[in-house]
Amino acid sequence: MHLTRKQTILIVTISGVAALLIVGLILLINYGNKRDPIPQEPQLPPASDTPAPTGTPAPTMTPEPTATPSPTPYFLPLVPEGTVKTPTPHPASPTPSPTPTASPEAAAPRIHPNPRDGTYNDHSKDFMAIGTQNGEAIAVLLVHVEPPNTTVVAIPPETLAMVYTLGSNTSITGVETAQLGTATARAESEREGCWNLIWAVKNLVGFRAPAYLCVDFGCMESFFSFVPSLDGIDYAAFSGMLQETGEVRARSMAKLGVGIVRYLGKVSLWELPSFRSATRGAFSSNLSVFELLGLMSDLKKAGEFSVSVLPTELIGGVRVLSEGAELPF
Repeated sequence: MHLTRKQTILIVTISGVAALLIVGLILLINYGNKRDPIPQEPQLPPASDTPAPTGTPAPTMTPEPTATPSPTPYFLPLVPEGTVKTPTPHPASPTPSPTPTASPEAAAPRIHPNPRDGTYNDHSKDFMAIGTQNGEAIAVLLVHVEPPNTTVVAIPPETLAMVYTLGSNTSITGVETAQLGTATARAESEREGCWNLIWAVKNLVGFRAPAYLCVDFGCMESFFSFVPSLDGIDYAAFSGMLQETGEVRARSMAKLGVGIVRYLGKVSLWELPSFRSATRGAFSSNLSVFELLGLMSDLKKAGEFSVSVLPTELIGGVRVLSEGAELPF
């Protein structure tokens, strides 16, 4: 069969377009299936209460070295290398502290001795759900999905934990005992702040989440204008939750998260653009597009949500993890 010049050009053009579409589809699939991995913690800075001297220091009295508290080798606060600590002047008259301070035992930073990694595969999915306000996490939920069951464990964000301060290239410039929720605000980007919270939770409870979903609660007014109520929770109820503290607020935030998940399981395809508009710029995750779709599918199959709060207690006016507190998964 003899092809004319026009037929040859047409066949070549169609073949070229088909090849480009195939390449584009492959690239799209690869992009949609690409997860942003959560790295291991950077190297910890030297454990010292005295920074390295800069230049030639003036002759001063050298204090005796302080014994290292057990079980941590760190003093508080850790001073970034190359800086000089300015001594805090003593006030002329005693001033009562507005915030209670923790006992030395409660204030010592600790790393869990036997940390373990969560899993994320076709059969079992572990992740951390984070809700932030003004940069700090006010909702910290560890979620274990194994259809048809889903387990949600809330951790009060006021709980003392060993929290890193991150500098450029996610280097650790400081380590101190601070409220768990402040970890997301101690980094140069929202993404690194989520990493920092995952590391802080790992240091506190010994569980390292392999993935995260983060929602900035600044979108909640728009969200509730789109969704009138979630399992009895509306915008007024949500605003009331923000006034709660400790385990009460942690449980309320867990119930809110479950309500959102149950609602998403009922969202129709044509409603997604409106939902996306209501939460624009408020959602982030390290999961790929396809992984998120798979997670949503598994959550829709969840017949039972088990919600609990990791037990804490007040010691010296601050909240600390209760002795023997364990995750149910």
